Amino acid sequence: MNEEITSTSRDNDRATESQETIEQSKKIDELEKENIELKDKYLRLGAEFENFKKRQARLFENMVDLAQDATILKILDILDNFERALDANKSENDTQKIIEGLHLIHKQIVDMLELQGVQTIYPVGGSFDPELHESVGSVLCDLAENSIVEVVCKGYKRSGRLIRPAKVLIASPNKTENETDDTNES
Repeated sequence: MNEEITSTSRDNDRATESQETIEQSKKIDELEKENIELKDKYLRLGAEFENFKKRQARLFENMVDLAQDATILKILDILDNFERALDANKSENDTQKIIEGLHLIHKQIVDMLELQGVQTIYPVGGSFDPELHESVGSVLCDLAENSIVEVVCKGYKRSGRLIRPAKVLIASPNKTENETDDTNES
C-alpha cells in the first residue's frame, strides 16, 4: 500500500510538473509574440520618424525657396525700371554719367540674380508657350501664328520653377485677299 501511495504521489508530482511546463511554455509563447510586436512597433516608429524628418526638410527647403522667390520678384520690378530708364536715356549725351551709373547698377542686379540661380526668359522669335509666356497682345505680321514678335517684359525662372512669365506680343498672320473675301461672303 505504501508503494501505491508513493506511486500515486509520483504521478501527481509528474502531472503537476507537466502542467507547470505547459503553462510556462504558453507564457514563453506569449512573451515571444509580445516581443515580436514590440520590435515591429519600434521599427515602424523609427521609419515614421525618418519620413517625418525628410518631410520637414523638404518643407523647410520649399519655404526658403518661396521666400527667396518673393525677394527676387521685388528685385525684378526694380530691374525692369532700370531697363526702362536705360532705354529712355539712350539719345541724351548730357546724361552720359547717369547712364553709366545705371548700367553699373543694372549689371550688379543681373549678377546678383544669376548668383541666386535666376535664369532669364527672353523668347523673341520662338513659339508661344503658355507655361513660360503671357501674351499681352498680338501683332499682324507675316510670321507664323503664335510666334513671339516682341518681349514686353522678360520672364524669369529659378530651379526649374517659373517666377514670372515673359510678357510677349505674338504674331497674328495677315489675311490674304482670298481669305478676306471668303469671310465676307459667309
